[in-house]
Amino acid sequence: MTRDPRLLALVLGLGRFGGGREAARFLARHGYALRVADKASPESLKDSMDALADLAVDWRIGPESESALDDVSLVVVNPAIQDDHPLLLAAKRRGIPCTQEVALFLERYPGRVVLVSGTNGKSTTTTLLARALRCSGIDTLAGGNLGNSLLADEEQWRKDQCAVLEISSFQLERLDPARHRVAGAVMTPVTRDHLDRHGSLEKYHAAKAVAAALATDFWVFGAADAVAAGFATNARTTLRHRRGPRQDGDAAWVEDGWLMLGTGDDQGPLCHADALRLIGAFHQDNAMGAALAAHALGALRGPIGLALAIQEPLPYRLQFAGLRAGVRVYDNAVSTAIESTESALDSLTGTVHWVGGGKSKEGDAGYARCAEAVGARIASAALFGAAAPRLSEELRTRGVRVSAHEQLEDALDAALARAHPGEALLFSPAFASFDQFPNFRARAQRFRAWLDHARPHRTATEDRP
Repeated sequence: MTRDPRLLALVLGLGRFGGGREAARFLARHGYALRVADKASPESLKDSMDALADLAVDWRIGPESESALDDVSLVVVNPAIQDDHPLLLAAKRRGIPCTQEVALFLERYPGRVVLVSGTNGKSTTTTLLARALRCSGIDTLAGGNLGNSLLADEEQWRKDQCAVLEISSFQLERLDPARHRVAGAVMTPVTRDHLDRHGSLEKYHAAKAVAAALATDFWVFGAADAVAAGFATNARTTLRHRRGPRQDGDAAWVEDGWLMLGTGDDQGPLCHADALRLIGAFHQDNAMGAALAAHALGALRGPIGLALAIQEPLPYRLQFAGLRAGVRVYDNAVSTAIESTESALDSLTGTVHWVGGGKSKEGDAGYARCAEAVGARIASAALFGAAAPRLSEELRTRGVRVSAHEQLEDALDAALARAHPGEALLFSPAFASFDQFPNFRARAQRFRAWLDHARPHRTATEDRP
């Protein structure tokens, strides 16, 4: 099967987002023979498997067996696989080292790494930081959960380079501060998410705290984030930002509408908040977090401000998607947590009709918490998927006009029918996608497909509900 069993690596969980695929390619480049195990169907993994068609792979797709570990010297684990997975437990019993795609990168990359994590705003902050560095002429790579594995960029790796890595709690909890060090870490606001995976809010926060523990040079967080403020770090510099007037210890703040940055006598404006193309005041936190990290890495204030001002909203992050029948439609399809939907609602003006639903990450408690968070902020709710029955009950008790639907498109149609010209329709699910979709992107694409076919204008004679 292999020429040298000592160099056989098992990729456990190929997945569909590229991390497993690029880990496999990286291992092959570094002398490993490959075995891939994934319990998903070959049909669902077709694209990932086709991408490795040029490599010699021992495929173990479908029902899992401990024999997949025979002769294996290294296991690379997909972040979605939990610690109690039978093959992972068996690997530990056998004494087989286990790692992950992001650890392979951190252990071999020669440049400086900055981690970006948090509950919401990670991708926007990662993109802003990378752009600010590039605007200052600093060679920069960006990837991770942003959508691409940095292992794929190995030929571009340089010692005098920065890599901005978006990272999740799933990945952080499997990193070891004794082995995996980074130049800096930026934490967007830490609230609550993935309780179905971590088991408790405390364990979720503990996973996020690893980012601060990994940082050696600088640690960035928001003054309003009491959770991140409590994370222990050995970083030489702590950089705190505040969405308001400066207080002692702040390195970035907002003054008369201007985003400011600096310490001591070295202070100055970055750009005016009104210049940001990102919708929502919460993006000021993302911008300042990115700016502080960029400045710590040598970026200049002027280029940083330019980067912040020219950045458009990322796909599926809160953005104006167009007018349909005179109704303003907003896309916040990235939302899989209640807090991100709250932030989106707080950022919109006028009457808002909300479309949400999916699978709760915290059971029935999630429905009550969501209803409490959004009920007073919306004129109506059109719900879809697994959350629709229970969440509709919770919202009705709070006097919200609600309709429950099985399919996303039906919920969108209902919300658009209720909305009057000049009002807003917000698609911001607030729950996980796994009840009906393989991931949030598939759900987001369904929304965009609906939007493409929704009527752009309403006739004067149409009946209004």
